[in-house]
Amino acid sequence: MERKTVKKSFRFTSSEWKSIVLKCESINITPTQYIQQLAVGGRVAKRDCHKELKLLACEIAKVGNNINQIARHLNQGGVFDMEGLSELMKIERTLNGLLP
Repeated sequence: MERKTVKKSFRFTSSEWKSIVLKCESINITPTQYIQQLAVGGRVAKRDCHKELKLLACEIAKVGNNINQIARHLNQGGVFDMEGLSELMKIERTLNGLLP
């Protein structure tokens, strides 16, 4: 592997730099990596979010199922008891765990 020995500097406006930083954060790379990939390859590889989105969708589906079960129970004349409260608390913990 060839060692990187050439160092260059670039100037950006504040808004240009903010734009670069936001793009880097969205694909989880450093600004240096972003600029190198763009300069050498002409494009930047995007982070594969498919797996993360699939896991998030599964968690949201579980929460939806729990809410549907609670609604079905209440619509059939069921009483909202400690078990129902416990289910709602589990849903809240799950949702809080999904938030950044």
